[in-house]
Amino acid sequence: MSDEPIVRGVVKWFDLSKGFGFVVADGVPQDILLHVNVVRDSGRTSVMAGDKVELTFEETPKGLQASRLLSLDSPENSQKPGQGAQPQASENLAPARLKWFDKGKGFGFLNVFGEAEDVFLHVDVLRAAGLVEAQVGEAMCVVLTRGAKGASAVAVYPWDIALGWVSQRSEDPKSQDASVQHLHSDPIDTDPQAV
Repeated sequence: MSDEPIVRGVVKWFDLSKGFGFVVADGVPQDILLHVNVVRDSGRTSVMAGDKVELTFEETPKGLQASRLLSLDSPENSQKPGQGAQPQASENLAPARLKWFDKGKGFGFLNVFGEAEDVFLHVDVLRAAGLVEAQVGEAMCVVLTRGAKGASAVAVYPWDIALGWVSQRSEDPKSQDASVQHLHSDPIDTDPQAV
């Protein structure tokens, strides 16, 4: 057990009803399966997309699987669904539009401005943002992560909240980072119909 590597990563998605989800970990070329029993063994009942975790994993015939969940850091915004959560200062926001979403399957895809590929979106990410009733074509801002199977959204924000956050940050000269400049300066990004 002591030979198992310890890694830090982000929960890509987790479906309690299915009993598993996946973690995208730093320096690991493929997603790591996170089973509900590993979560429960750590004293927790569930995790959410976007949670930062530290875990050990092992290689199984079906791929990488988490063996122990060592720590969990839930971002503030994932604990306040639908209550106007604000993006974190370190997040790089990207404008997106919901391409399609199947509530029965619990996932869908986004078209993200500047991305050639579709971006995976799990229902837990929408729940954390209070956007479970999002409609196809709806504009939003997203935070992306990249795994072995492509890009996925780890956080989403309603369009108006994200633009308000960008306006506040653009007034502060200390916060002139790439995410603010990208959303604020490009006219296509200020019109949700243009994404």
